[in-house]
Amino acid sequence: MRIEAGTARIERRTLERTGEFVEVLAPSSWTNARLEAWLDWAGGEPADLPAAIFRFAEDLVQKGEALGLFASARDRAAFRRDLGAAMLSGALAVAPARGPAAVPPVVLSSQPDFARRIEAARAKRRGQLAAEAAAQTLSARLQAVMDAVLRCEGDPAACADPAANVTLARAAEAARAAGAADALILDAIALARAGESLWRAEPPRFPLSGPALLAVADAAALAGPAGEALARTAWECGIVGVAFDETDARALASVRGSARAAVNVLAFGMDETFDAASFEAVVRLAAQALSALRPQPALLGLAGVAEWLAAQGLAYDSAEGRDAVRDLYARAADAVRAVGAPLDGGLSVFDDAELALLLGGARLSAEPWTGPTSFAETADGVVVRTLSEAALAGLARLGADAAAARAEALGHGDLAQSPGVDHKGLRAAGFTDHEIVAVEAALAGASRLADAFTVETVGEGFVRDVLGVGDAELSDPAFDLLARAGFTREAIAAAEAYALGSGSLAEAGFLTPAQRQVFASADELGPAPYLALLAALRPVLAVPAMAEFTLPWDAAPDEAAELVREAAQLGASAVWIQRAGPPASVVLDLPKAPEPQARPMREAAPAPVVEERVVERIVERERTRRKLPDRRKGYIQKAAVGGHKVYLHTGEYDDGELGEIFIDMHKEGAAFRSLMNNFAIAISIGLQYGVPLDEFVDAFVFTRFEPAGPVTGNDSVKSATSILDYIFRELGVSYLGRSDLANADPGELNADGLGRGEGEDAAAALAEGQLQPASRFISKGFSRGAAPDNLVFLPIGERKAPGPTSLEAADVCAACGDMAVVRKGAALICDTCGTRAGEYQPDKSA
Repeated sequence: MRIEAGTARIERRTLERTGEFVEVLAPSSWTNARLEAWLDWAGGEPADLPAAIFRFAEDLVQKGEALGLFASARDRAAFRRDLGAAMLSGALAVAPARGPAAVPPVVLSSQPDFARRIEAARAKRRGQLAAEAAAQTLSARLQAVMDAVLRCEGDPAACADPAANVTLARAAEAARAAGAADALILDAIALARAGESLWRAEPPRFPLSGPALLAVADAAALAGPAGEALARTAWECGIVGVAFDETDARALASVRGSARAAVNVLAFGMDETFDAASFEAVVRLAAQALSALRPQPALLGLAGVAEWLAAQGLAYDSAEGRDAVRDLYARAADAVRAVGAPLDGGLSVFDDAELALLLGGARLSAEPWTGPTSFAETADGVVVRTLSEAALAGLARLGADAAAARAEALGHGDLAQSPGVDHKGLRAAGFTDHEIVAVEAALAGASRLADAFTVETVGEGFVRDVLGVGDAELSDPAFDLLARAGFTREAIAAAEAYALGSGSLAEAGFLTPAQRQVFASADELGPAPYLALLAALRPVLAVPAMAEFTLPWDAAPDEAAELVREAAQLGASAVWIQRAGPPASVVLDLPKAPEPQARPMREAAPAPVVEERVVERIVERERTRRKLPDRRKGYIQKAAVGGHKVYLHTGEYDDGELGEIFIDMHKEGAAFRSLMNNFAIAISIGLQYGVPLDEFVDAFVFTRFEPAGPVTGNDSVKSATSILDYIFRELGVSYLGRSDLANADPGELNADGLGRGEGEDAAAALAEGQLQPASRFISKGFSRGAAPDNLVFLPIGERKAPGPTSLEAADVCAACGDMAVVRKGAALICDTCGTRAGEYQPDKSA
């Protein structure tokens, strides 16, 4: 029988791919996603996709002729013509084997090492997933090490030295904490110093195209420890397929990585006009194509079965529905046998995402459909929701109202008569016609009502001025505009169902309960009807079917165990369970550890004395601003960077800690001066709120912009790559003791040789309040950190009146400076140099 290409009209299509536009000859009815899948199938970007399909058919002719599959040249020509036409019309898709695939081992529950092999597979999968996560983290940490070297400006040797480059030290410490060996960290530093900028490490990927192990267990084994181990391994790792017969398990293992073909039953009519003759002819073509691909094992499936069933007006979970599907597969099995071509494999039920895309989204698994709604692509490439062709055919077969079905599943598309959130309610909340029109225009592409009621849709000015929303609310990812406007959660849900529909006909009031069952989706039916259908198909399938289930990510292990037992009870051949990946928003909410309660001590056993060790000290700062004293100390540093004068003013707390800076520049543009002034204000506020100065220093040293170059007027910083580099070098040297940031001789930063600390007498005097620390009066920054540790001030002003005592507390001698002046009788005499008070006259000519 001759196969026609049907309504496949070929035209030149423009397709947007990654970073480019390509022109391709292809059927006009294919969506862009389907066309993209066919281009991937063709292994490139052919300008003429029909030519690529017919070349594939010619290759199969050559292979089939070598195997003796064709009796004459007429048969070869007919096969080439019909196969190409069937593939272009969307009725058939053929894909060669993916390449050598590892055959999963079959493990019997009766074997003594069954539990050990299951646990070994589980441990291996855990290790693979851990390696993938660790590789991603480690690559990011080593890239940070390289970036710390590459972004450093200055001496290359210092930039590559963690002792001199604080950012590098932190990055290396983080890499070590992530598990990187020190040798690997040193490699990253050396490569960055050599000029490489990217630490390229492809993390291992371990996708599952099928179970890595097939376990065979009967009902008795499933009820015991073996079944529990299987279910937990399937729940956690998704690597175990469970079969209930050894023959079925070995048949499934033998077709791993096989060639595949699928016939789309929707291409032959969805109602009583189903073209059975053409369907059987295309099945024979598919069987011949798979035979030409020998010695590869082959699987042949039917796509769109659940949709085809709904189009007939038959419920999936009904005896009539199961009988209709079994008859369809039996008809296909007869067509395969009629070809007489040997197949290592044959007709089966399986899932294949690649073939489904090639056939426009029709799935091969024969499981219940996802619902009556689908997506259609307009001529300009816009994707919109619509009722599927199968749903429309089923409604017509049942005599139901299609318009009511559209309103139920897709919604009304406006809010005029919406319950809860209608035009009147919106106007009462402050919305005008302008905002209402904008929102209703956005409903066409929205899946939730919140997707239409966004700040971008109604305008930020409306949200701020009318609804009174502030910056904090606008920056919140969970901001709900409708809730902020005063609408309740129940009102929003009712309006969403009215405007956007429920996406389902499960509760449609215009349908009878039996009719609603026809349009029930997989989520509404559960797994039992699917397992029952696969059990009904067992006699007509050449290769057993493996039911594939994806549980929610938060499903419990018991759900996996119950699903395996249910599959065995309903007579399915095998089942493979996986779990969906967790959403990106999942965050583990860990409560704070409770404070330990004091335990009552027993008199008979006193608590042992434990030496306290400080392992980590955590300093918590209050997030309040620490005001500077009204009369404060500091210093002024005048310098010129690249010929541009800059004045740095500092203000300090009483303890010498930096609390503010001012930056003045002369003969510069007003914009630049204002920018520097406001930058100084921002730094000052940060310091007063407790931001450590070393964080600012690490962030701004080595920044590069003009003016830059030699620095004059500063005794420690002699060159800078920018004004900010100079300022934070100066602050780092003066307040943090960062001699590594100085360009001059570091030895010059050792103050004035007054010593390194207070003596015991001075410390005692400080404790008694007789002496005052120099930091109370002298700028720590001006003294380069020396004065506060080496100088004290003596109290002055109060002196005791002369009395009859012969000896009182010593005072400072004006001549020798020693604290040795004592009262002897009526005179004050220095015990060290013998000078009488009032006799010393300094040399004014010196």
